[in-house]
Amino acid sequence: MRPPGAAGRTVVAMLLVIVLVVAALAAGSVGFVRLAGHDPDRWHVDPLVAPTPNTPNSYRIGPPAGSLGASVEPDMPARTYPVAPGDLAAAFDAVATADERVEIVAGSAESGHVTYVQRSKAMAFPDYVSVRFLEADGGSTLSVFSRARYGYRDFDVNRQRVERWLAAVGERVG
Repeated sequence: MRPPGAAGRTVVAMLLVIVLVVAALAAGSVGFVRLAGHDPDRWHVDPLVAPTPNTPNSYRIGPPAGSLGASVEPDMPARTYPVAPGDLAAAFDAVATADERVEIVAGSAESGHVTYVQRSKAMAFPDYVSVRFLEADGGSTLSVFSRARYGYRDFDVNRQRVERWLAAVGERVG
């Protein structure tokens, strides 16, 4: 085999530069996502009234629109729990904060309105979960709005998280 000529070396060098530029851009994007801050004014929303995004990357459980202050129809109705709202909030907070890569963005369970962020394992993409705890007939209920910050589709990650957390809450409070 003959060694590549000047033209071959130029093509190889150009390909190497392109690969390095793409790698640098990818690393910068990952760094941006991992270091992006959380603006409570944007992400700490009332799940009873916050508009649903136009993208299929959110999930909401709560009372039907027109009841308990809700103006947005949920993806799934919330159940009523046989405990006071404060007890429901404490159970939910314990479940949420015990999950991996979760932190509180704003609010608190004690105040009855809290927003959590959970980052994905590999790329650290943030999903925000805003929750309100409400008095309901014979106990309490809640409204949960979980949504992705980046991307178009979430492959049911938000629905699965909310349903997993609520199953664990149900085991704690009945």
